[in-house]
Amino acid sequence: MSIPTISARVRRLLVALVALLTTLAILAVPQSAHAAPAPDPDRNSQALTGWGWHTNVTPAQATSWINQGYRITDLEVNSSSPTFSIAYVRNSGTYGRGWWWYYGKTAAEVSSLLNTNQARLIDIEPYSTSNGVRYAVVMVKNVDPANKTWGWYYNVPLSTITNYASANNMRVIDIDRNPGTSNFSAILISNTGVDAKGWWHYYNISLSQMVSYLNTNNARPINVERLSNGNFDVVMQSRAGEYWWHLYGMTAQGLSDAANQYGARIFQVKSRVVNGVRYYDALLINNVNSETTRIRELVKSKMTGKWGFYLKKVGGSEYLTIGEGQKFEPASMIKIVHAVTAMRDIQNNSTTADTMRTWYAHPNFPARYPSSTGYRTSSTTDTDHADVCAYSNTGTLLTGRTYSDKLGPVLVKQTMVYSDNRTTDGLTRYYGFSGLNNTISLAGMTSSSVNHRIGCPGKASPQPVQHNWLTLRDAGRIYEKVQNGTLLNSTHRDMLYGYMWGGVIGTGSGSLQSMVRSEATAAGLTSTEANSFLNNMVVRAKGGSYGYCPNFDGSGTCNPPTVHSRTEGGVMWIPFKSNGTIVKTPYVYGRYWNSQTNCSWSQVSGGTCTAFNNNQSGLGTMYVEMFRAEVKKALATW
Repeated sequence: MSIPTISARVRRLLVALVALLTTLAILAVPQSAHAAPAPDPDRNSQALTGWGWHTNVTPAQATSWINQGYRITDLEVNSSSPTFSIAYVRNSGTYGRGWWWYYGKTAAEVSSLLNTNQARLIDIEPYSTSNGVRYAVVMVKNVDPANKTWGWYYNVPLSTITNYASANNMRVIDIDRNPGTSNFSAILISNTGVDAKGWWHYYNISLSQMVSYLNTNNARPINVERLSNGNFDVVMQSRAGEYWWHLYGMTAQGLSDAANQYGARIFQVKSRVVNGVRYYDALLINNVNSETTRIRELVKSKMTGKWGFYLKKVGGSEYLTIGEGQKFEPASMIKIVHAVTAMRDIQNNSTTADTMRTWYAHPNFPARYPSSTGYRTSSTTDTDHADVCAYSNTGTLLTGRTYSDKLGPVLVKQTMVYSDNRTTDGLTRYYGFSGLNNTISLAGMTSSSVNHRIGCPGKASPQPVQHNWLTLRDAGRIYEKVQNGTLLNSTHRDMLYGYMWGGVIGTGSGSLQSMVRSEATAAGLTSTEANSFLNNMVVRAKGGSYGYCPNFDGSGTCNPPTVHSRTEGGVMWIPFKSNGTIVKTPYVYGRYWNSQTNCSWSQVSGGTCTAFNNNQSGLGTMYVEMFRAEVKKALATW
């Protein structure tokens, strides 16, 4: 608000009066009798919802996303063009609201829109334009369950906001500095009823001070603004059991990856440009179900790098989703694509499982079959002949040891059961990268690709060398479409399963069996019934692993760090009973870990690398816990 003909003191009083009158006008809106008031879900709810975020988008691009059923929860103006960084939620269920968003508005225009829409603000962003300060705002219809006593100020001293909050038992939920001034614009709500919270606001404090205040107050931040000096303005409120994160100095990809890793949604995002690169600070809140949360919290202290787990009932819902959309290097886990490609060839063409196919072994590593000496050992050296492709380091195919064997019982089976890189390469050469990636497309694997020959010298693959990429959700898609008959009919599906690792879980003493027995006892089953349950619990899967050392010294010793990948995906059948009949219910699942450890290779192989051992332990815990809830449901039917 700019009135140059009057004093600054009078102008500030008028600003405060306009804000107060606006608040009073809002308070006159009648409440709905159809829904009880509820806390604003945007900053507070952990109810699962679809969500998204965009960086540096135009109004038209934002509108396209909104038209798909989303609403804006946080709006950051990146430029006066304008472009925005935006956080969204699906506008339904707990998060459903009548709402509007505007930009390029004066304070008077914002006031008018609030009155017209019978709305209240949930976000305000002052920004500079050639015509002076303008406001971008997000508002919601101020009726139940969103109805609140509220107020807002623009371009006023902090003391005005603080005094108003104190005098009216209000608390700040959003506050921004007005550009070019020491004044602020803020949104407040009544600190009563469902919105009653302990709350605190601090200005121009360091990161360490913020962390200290959060710990002292047992609070979480709901609004954080980074200042040009590296300090922060922060509004925090008392915690109520939420899982939350404050991330700062992130790239756009890093922020998206982190949200996926944590199973969280972004509810506030701020950005700044440093040396031409835009970085982001964000607040996130939990956005996964209670079982996913339980397992995440159980293993997170052991896990480093990127990791995740996934479980989905075939034809049903996703039950566990941590890191499910994150691209990772799958190692041999992606060989399911090679196998399905071959099985579709057998199913759809004149090829049969017994059709002979040529493949090659490296002349120096001749072991051909699992019965051959040195085919697969526990050694970490190249005596694991199945790992060594028949290529020179320059990428030349070495044909000195040429073999011809049956496509299904040898090439596919050795690829899937023994993870033979040579037979995998035989499939790759026969079907080509285009054929493999066509299978990926048919499976609906939207974020995955086969780009290199697994385990072979880099120069043997298309250049420049790229990682193979997979997501847990995409792995679930190919296994589900195998199981439900989309990619393979039942005959060829079962043939594929016969070429894969796995089978009946059985009655052994492994951690998975121990979990099932423990839950069976808790459910009141006899030992005989527990054995029957385990003998009807079946798995078919493909795992993968690799490790390499980026740094060798002159003597060939591997210096830290070492890089590792451990992956697995497949189908697990859990036996339910229906009217006394056992029904083996299929679930697709996956887990992965990609990281580096600050250990030498000798420490890893010698079992003295704590970080590596902790991650292995975490992966083991994942494997057991991700099936526990469904096992309990199944046992309850026995």
